[in-house]
Parts: sequence; C-alpha cells; structure tokens
Amino acid sequence: MKTRTKGATKTASEDFEVSKSMSAKVQLNPDSPNPARIFVLPEGITPEARIISLTNPRYHSKDRYVVCPVRGFYEFKVVGVPKMTPRSWLLSRSGTEAEIPADAADNGVDSNLARGYVTRTADIFIATPVDPIFFLLPALSPTSKNSDAPKRLFLSSDDYFERVVSDSPHLGSFLRRDNLRNLLEKRMQAICETVEAGEETMYRLDEERLLKEVLQKARRMVERGLPASIEEKLVRKALEVPMLSITRDENSLQDLEERDCPQGTSHLLTPSSEARDSQATASSTDSAASSFSHASTAFTSFSEESTSTELAQESKIISPKIVAPDGVAELLRLRVALDFLCSNYITPHMTDKINTAMYSPTSSVDFRPLSTHLEHLSKLRREAAATRSFGDYSRKRSLQDDEDAEIRAEKKRKMEEEEKRKKAGESLGVKRLKKANITGMKKLSEFFKKN
Repeated sequence: MKTRTKGATKTASEDFEVSKSMSAKVQLNPDSPNPARIFVLPEGITPEARIISLTNPRYHSKDRYVVCPVRGFYEFKVVGVPKMTPRSWLLSRSGTEAEIPADAADNGVDSNLARGYVTRTADIFIATPVDPIFFLLPALSPTSKNSDAPKRLFLSSDDYFERVVSDSPHLGSFLRRDNLRNLLEKRMQAICETVEAGEETMYRLDEERLLKEVLQKARRMVERGLPASIEEKLVRKALEVPMLSITRDENSLQDLEERDCPQGTSHLLTPSSEARDSQATASSTDSAASSFSHASTAFTSFSEESTSTELAQESKIISPKIVAPDGVAELLRLRVALDFLCSNYITPHMTDKINTAMYSPTSSVDFRPLSTHLEHLSKLRREAAATRSFGDYSRKRSLQDDEDAEIRAEKKRKMEEEEKRKKAGESLGVKRLKKANITGMKKLSEFFKKN
C-alpha cells in the first residue's frame, strides 16, 4: 500500500522570520538635487587648485574649468556610455561607519554619500590640459560692433588681464599669484609682438604668430594620430573613390578614369587586384554583401573549433589603404585638426581670419592638391550616381523616390511607436470605454447647449 509522505513542517520561528522579511520594505532615498559625480584630476595638482566658472572662448558661455596656480588650466571632457546602455558607479569609503568624519554634515557632505553612493549614470569627467592662449584671445582681439576693425595698440599685461577678469570674475584671485601671471605672460609672448616701455613689456596680437602656433598644434595632433572615428568618417570616407559601374569592363573603366583624372593621378584610381580587394571592404551599400565576403576571406580564417578569443581577434577588420595622391591624406588630416581647434577654442571672427590666411597663396601650407583631388572625387561621385540611376533599367523608381519612401517609412514607424506608447499608458477603464457600444448615444456636449 502506497502512502504519501508529508514534507517537513516549518517551525513557528521560521514562519515569523518569513513574514517579517515579506513585510519589510526598502526605503529609497529621493534623488539629490546635486547628485555626486566622478571627476578625475591630473596627478600632481596643488591643493590651491579650484574648479571655477570661466567664459568659454568659443561660445561665450560659463563653463567649469580647473585652474591651478602652478600647473595652469584644465577643461573637463565627459567620457560616458550610450543612454540606452544602463551603467552606474558604486562609490564607498574604504572603511567602516566609525571612520566617517563627525563634521561631514557641517561641511555640506551628505551622511548617506559618506557611507556609500550609487550614481545614476556612468559618466566620468576627466580634466585635460588646455592652452591659456585660448582664454586670452578674446581680450587680445575683441569683437567690435562697428563694421570697422578696432585699431590694435600695444598694451600692458595688466590691461589684458582686466579684460579677462571682467568676463571671468572667478579668475581674479588666481591672477594675484606670480606663477600663473608668469605662465600667461609667457604664452602671450608666443602670439604677440612685444616692445619695452621702461621696465614694463607691452603686447599686441600678431596674427602670423597666432597662425603659426595653431598650425603647430594641428601638426602635433596629426603626428600623434587622430581618433579612429574621426579618421574613418572625415578622412577615409572623404577620400573614398566611388565605383562607377559594377558590370563595366576594365578597359572602359580605365579609359574613363584616364579621361577624368588629373594628370599624374590616374594610376591611383586604377588599383591592382590587392587594392581592389581592400576597396571592396569599404565600398558603398550597392556592394555591401560582396565586400563583406571579400573582407571575411581576405582578412580572417574562420573555423568551428575557434575559441571565443580567436573569434574576437579575427573579427577585427583591417582598414584598407587610402587611395590618393602623395600628401593628400596628410593635408586632409591637417585640415580636420585645424577645423577641430577653430570650432572648439577660437572665437568666430578670429577663425575667419585664420582660414583666410591659411588658404591664401602666401600660406606656408599649400592646400591646392587637396582641393583639386576633392573636386575630382565629387565629380566621380556625381557620375557614379548618374550611372546607377540611368543604367539600371530594372528599377521602377528614381533615387529621389527611394529617399521619399524611406522618409515615409520612418514617419510611419515613429507614428506606430507613438501609438504604442500612448496605448501602454492608458488605464484599464479607458480601454474598456473604447470597447463600449456608443451608437445612438448623444455626446456629453449636447446636454450643455444653450436653449
């Protein structure tokens, strides 16, 4: 005869513990109006350094900077993750609660923050050095409301410092330090003409020296290497040679290239088989499938027994060689570095003067080969677009119709997402009311009409 065995019964103490744990609620503290953030300061910074508000030399807005009387100026760069990727930081002290300072609340430190804190985002603010020249430029070359440019005179360093302090009052206390004053005066000498007036040195901005200093910074950026994203989007994509036709034979393609290419650059646009394989990895969407197969066969070797580490190493795509005349790629990198410096640190009216002087015939850098090659590439892209639009007779719509269809599909997708979001926020009562049969019923506004 089979019988069922009963499980072990819980004791009264265990039942009490379970009910106590279920009834307990976790109390979450409300978000602080000034949440904690992670700042990474440079090594060796002095205790007198402070985070103050200074006027941004480019946008004339109040931004936060680190000013050290000995090391100079630092700006904050945010390093974070995409908003769709949830990340956070857990901050805690390396000790017990007994080590928390007793005067933490008096110093404005939250007791909960002293014990431990979880940040909402994983952003890190890193202090990177910035040249004081950029903060002095608005004072050395102020903008004028009149159409005529103001006459530049030789002025003392104190006169220029007063202009800087008028825009950034927090900097006034630091300018009383001899170390910081000597640093600013030394940087002024790099871009200014100087004359001796008794025992005092007078300064006046020299645009040629400024151009030389900015060009030197841009060259250092190119020598150290541009970031991978900037190199890919602004250099490789700009110098990518378009494929005029996929079905065209090699002879006709070579004839067309020799006809349209500038003299001395035709060999750069008729690459060998190895160069064609490298171009296939970075071609347009018309040959995306074939380019992926070429890249996978030429640069990787896949096998079923490969480990995860080997797959990660083989998945890296080797960047193809840039097909351009000698020196054109370096000129483009130099121009990208100059545009980055001017668009982030130099005032707009000085940027216009720098660009005018940089691209003038008397400039130390000749950008004409770059301009000629870019014009030639734009002509080839127009011909490639015309060849694809008129040569493929199987297509029923033009490129403009395809773009309009993509725009309509994107709008439709956004509308569907908006409707789903609205439906998700509706209450159960509203959903039931929508299903009710209201045929023959009067609207509520009918009962409030005037007689």
